[in-house]
Amino acid sequence: MWLKFETKELPKLKSPVLLVATSTSLQQYRALYSQARELGKYMLAKMEFEKVATIHSSAFAPEILVREDGLGVLPACHVYLHRGKRDILLLTGDASPMDDQYEFSKVLLDYARKAGVKELYSIGARWSENPVSPFQDPEINGFASSKEGAERLEQNGVKLIKAEPAPFFASIVVALAAGFGMEGYKISVDHGEPIPHARTVVRMLEVLESMIGFEIDMEELKSRIVAPPSKVLPDDNSIYH
Repeated sequence: MWLKFETKELPKLKSPVLLVATSTSLQQYRALYSQARELGKYMLAKMEFEKVATIHSSAFAPEILVREDGLGVLPACHVYLHRGKRDILLLTGDASPMDDQYEFSKVLLDYARKAGVKELYSIGARWSENPVSPFQDPEINGFASSKEGAERLEQNGVKLIKAEPAPFFASIVVALAAGFGMEGYKISVDHGEPIPHARTVVRMLEVLESMIGFEIDMEELKSRIVAPPSKVLPDDNSIYH
């Protein structure tokens, strides 16, 4: 794996947590599986963050991004720092790793351990369930890297995922966190609501607010929630019938 990790020297952090909010860059999946990216984007817009690291890697999809100005650039993820009651290191950006996911996770976790992180929260969608209606209130589900962590999820209204596989980086990094001295939490949701996943992101942020202890203005996000039509008639091309 080729990886270029450019970092700034971090100040001493206050009870820091790592929040992983990356989503697939594959266009055919972005409409239903970009909850993490949308959550990270909203946090950056509504809270004060400083960029402290940039990651380029062959673990990302073999593609470049052509920006609006016609320039082709490598996809990247960035680590941002928010100073608060508890400091937050937020990993978000263009893509989630597709290859060498264990190796990529270990590099990230080693960085977090050196920063003093003891808790990791990873955001994503489940990949094994049937899609729900885009107008259905989402149920937040997840798992943890320890029994105590699982109990804490339940105390914060998260339904535990049980007896099913949890693929890809957003889940792998949670299980690996224990080996780096961290409690790992996966916060996920059944897919079905399209971009910008406003209902889903609101519910996920409510759980994160409770568990981490930060505050974020969600009024703009709530205004994007689409009300259900008075009558829904499924058609032959719909997945909701």
